[in-house]
Amino acid sequence: MLEAAVAWAKEYGDVLGTVGFLFAITTVILTNGKIILARLRGQPAPTIAPGSLTVGSVPGGVSTSTALVDAPPPAPDYGGKIPVAVLPPQERGDFNDHFADGLADDLITDLQKSAFATPDMTQVARMVENGADTFKIAKDLQVQHVLTTSIRRQDDKIRVAVQLIDPSGAVLWSDRYNAEGDDLMAIQESIAKRVASDIADLIKPSAMLRDAKTGKPYKTREEALDAVSSPKSRLVALMLCFFIAGLFGAHRFYVGRPFTGILYIFTVGLFTIGWLFDVVLIALGMFADGKGRPVRIWHHDPLKNLATTK
Repeated sequence: MLEAAVAWAKEYGDVLGTVGFLFAITTVILTNGKIILARLRGQPAPTIAPGSLTVGSVPGGVSTSTALVDAPPPAPDYGGKIPVAVLPPQERGDFNDHFADGLADDLITDLQKSAFATPDMTQVARMVENGADTFKIAKDLQVQHVLTTSIRRQDDKIRVAVQLIDPSGAVLWSDRYNAEGDDLMAIQESIAKRVASDIADLIKPSAMLRDAKTGKPYKTREEALDAVSSPKSRLVALMLCFFIAGLFGAHRFYVGRPFTGILYIFTVGLFTIGWLFDVVLIALGMFADGKGRPVRIWHHDPLKNLATTK
């Protein structure tokens, strides 16, 4: 009997393997197709409306929007402030006394006084020296705006041209500032204050990440990420799936997908192939709960929603 079963398996093994592979691929597409397709296209993972985020409009008809996917990459913590990367000013002509360096320092100081955040100037300068463009700088430093400046001088007249660029490379705003005289420090201070003031008028606090339905602002990227993610723990889901209970759909019941959980009971994790795919998807943060929200937060703080009393 055993020999006959082995002979049959050898004869039809290729057919059975092909059928099993096609069945597994079909299962993955049906259960997580939207998320996988979005990832392959480089788009944000789909989320339901209550978790969607928008970024406020910028005066002049320019608006941007964003959605968050997976755990955020390591980036500076800007404390909930709008980050603006200040690139080293480009000097057009002969300047003495490090005018450009002083102007950059004053720009950073006045932007921070206006409640903006700025990445470390040394790091930004190093990226520029290495040939990074505004897109890469905005992406690597996780900033929403990049400020570029150029300086020209004719006799005792100085002109500073500035541009505010978004991560896509679009110029959101530009202007030029003229000054004259011999007191270079006073000129640096005056121009920096005017630039910071104009940017503060252009980018309002409403441009912070906020819930599209309630309008509630989020203090940090992590808080916004938590709002659009499943309330279920990614760690718990992975543990339930990884061990034997996953073969019987325990992780699917946990995230609110009982129908496929029952299916796993009768098919032993869709013949273990579906179970293996679930392990990988949960580990990568691509597994969705019953409402389509990605299960990507490893650990939720049980005390974060409790009111603090004295």
